[in-house]
Amino acid sequence: MANVANKISLTARSQSQAVEGQVRITASDVMSAYQLPPILKQIRLAAPRLEIDVVAANDIRDIQRREADIAIRHVRPTQPDLIAKLVAEATAHFYAAPSYLEQVGRPRNEDELAKLDFVGFGDVDTMIGFLNPAGIEVTRENFRIGSQSGIVSWELVRQGFGISVMSDDVAALTSGVERVLPEREPFKFPIWLATHSELQTARRIRLVFDQLADHLGSRTNY
Repeated sequence: MANVANKISLTARSQSQAVEGQVRITASDVMSAYQLPPILKQIRLAAPRLEIDVVAANDIRDIQRREADIAIRHVRPTQPDLIAKLVAEATAHFYAAPSYLEQVGRPRNEDELAKLDFVGFGDVDTMIGFLNPAGIEVTRENFRIGSQSGIVSWELVRQGFGISVMSDDVAALTSGVERVLPEREPFKFPIWLATHSELQTARRIRLVFDQLADHLGSRTNY
């Protein structure tokens, strides 16, 4: 019955052609805090009657259950009845505060990097599983501090607690951080937009979806 109710609600919302009403966007907390605000300013100029609700969450929210109208994700959504669009391939590097690097010395290679302190973003084992195949032989001993909140972890990096990987877009918007191993090839990751197939016929959802695609693509494709 809940699925039927959600289906009816989605159908009713998809028939709206007014550029007004609420649009819920879900993205990671870091993207929500750093990258979305300037884009949302442009959306507000284009459609001032819209009500925009940003759901800052690092887990995957269910569009089909109306937890969000549009999702920004780094993995391709696989749920049925979703429309997904790859809008950009973003880059990331290692970053740290200059004060931390002046204290421990700037690493010249991956081996020296692996001896330093790292700030954990979310699950440490997941981070280790990401870094080890990339040639950074870290263990849990490298991670003495961290948080499930990406915003908190990034602030810990900025305050000099250690090193972490961050999107170059976010780092460019952050004062007090320095790229580590600047000549190293960047990490690359996709940015996907997803919405329910029926919601794409709603004018307000389509407008926000297209604006997000345009701005995210222009900001991340160097």
